[in-house]
Amino acid sequence: MQARTRKFALGVAVVAATISTLAIAPAANAAPAPAAAIQAATADAAPPAVALDPSTFSGPLVIAVPSGHEVVVNVKAGDAPKVIADVQAADRAGKTQTLGKVMAPMSGCGETVRSVAGPGTWWTSVQGCAVAGYNGYNRQYHWENGSDVELCTNGRGYNSSHAAAWYSTGCSGGDYSVPWGNVLAYTQMQGFSLSGVTGAAYLWRA
Repeated sequence: MQARTRKFALGVAVVAATISTLAIAPAANAAPAPAAAIQAATADAAPPAVALDPSTFSGPLVIAVPSGHEVVVNVKAGDAPKVIADVQAADRAGKTQTLGKVMAPMSGCGETVRSVAGPGTWWTSVQGCAVAGYNGYNRQYHWENGSDVELCTNGRGYNSSHAAAWYSTGCSGGDYSVPWGNVLAYTQMQGFSLSGVTGAAYLWRA
């Protein structure tokens, strides 16, 4: 009976020590390096929304062209495929674009938007502009840290199969390019605050 009691007491001590070790471990990693944070959290980032259907899309639209410029138009439902094709064909032919600018753009489109990076987790921003790309096109994201807290970001993009994905846009502000291709979709970003306790504000061009 005494032997059983001693074994039980020893087992309790081992469990208690294990729990104590697990409770202490997170504190040692409370402020991970940016690269470690990005690597650890990317798998938990919520998947971005799927691309838009050009045949039904309507509203303000940014059309990327091979010359490196952007043409901003306002399209009605069903018109996007032809308008995109005409604009990109005119650019390839070196012709001046004659389509007008958006008169009443979607809120935030083309503007600097303030978003918040989650404390130790990814928070997704509002949607930005609807962008129509082309084969081989990379979308440029520009962002700046708007607080004293370090943070990392992801930019929404699309892989070679036209599947939506988050791509790292670094842990310091600036310009970053992500794969986009021949896709019509909204721009969007995610932020990850490295403090683990408080969020961090950042500004990006929607």
